[in-house]
Amino acid sequence: MSSSLRKLEEALAEYYGWAITPSARLKLSAAIAAKAGRLQIAPEEYCDIAANSQSEMLALVEEAAVGDTAFFRESAQFEWLRSVVLPKLGASRPRSEVVRLWSSACSTGEEAYSLAIAWHQSNAQQYANQVEIFATDVRNRALLVASQARYEEASLSAIEAGVRSQYFVPCEGASDAMATDATGSRYTLSPGVRRLVTFRRVNLLEQIFWKSMAGRFDLIVCTNLLFLLHSVAVRRMVGRLAHSLKPDGFLMVAPSEVGFVNHPKLRRAIDAPTFFCRIA
Repeated sequence: MSSSLRKLEEALAEYYGWAITPSARLKLSAAIAAKAGRLQIAPEEYCDIAANSQSEMLALVEEAAVGDTAFFRESAQFEWLRSVVLPKLGASRPRSEVVRLWSSACSTGEEAYSLAIAWHQSNAQQYANQVEIFATDVRNRALLVASQARYEEASLSAIEAGVRSQYFVPCEGASDAMATDATGSRYTLSPGVRRLVTFRRVNLLEQIFWKSMAGRFDLIVCTNLLFLLHSVAVRRMVGRLAHSLKPDGFLMVAPSEVGFVNHPKLRRAIDAPTFFCRIA
């Protein structure tokens, strides 16, 4: 490994918390080569430039960050959200209190919109609480897709037909025949669901962001992020997430990330081991 690449990786670890695994290095190297080629400079020279430029590091993050996501990913988790977590939040909060949910690494929006749909599907609405869903990601390009809320039919394959017809409509100009054709048809989310979600670009490793987050959220979903971070960043992230939950609020992580969550204020939910509840 060249010293220039090592310097850039160290900068990405500092500013974005990245753990540079072999697969991450492969994606990063491809992004470096592509950017250096466009600039007509050597990859080593581009690494030196990017390591000293936050805008260039963000450009690499746009290209190399892992952004895999899906509607209702890990269906068992969302079933527990619908049947247990969201009704409990609705029942335990005063009617005048807004229930706040956060999709902390929302990518192109599927997770945040899944939360909005799950809120509608649960019986939480009978308690008359309003809900606000905050969704963040570090990549501008992903957030642009999320804000448009338009998805290919293939992205909706895990959604039951009845749910799809209730919450999604064919994009304007698409015929009914197009809507049932998987070769390029697109759907947009219904306005009633879209307006529940607010998107914002955030680098979760920036300490200043967390100053206004203390005790703010009833549920935080942080899936498929912790495994991308180095150990120091993981500890900081878990601590900040715990600090951002209200007492009796819930944290949801991916099944593969349960072992990363170790904090004195978080207790694992016995019936749904990928959920943690904040104790007072």
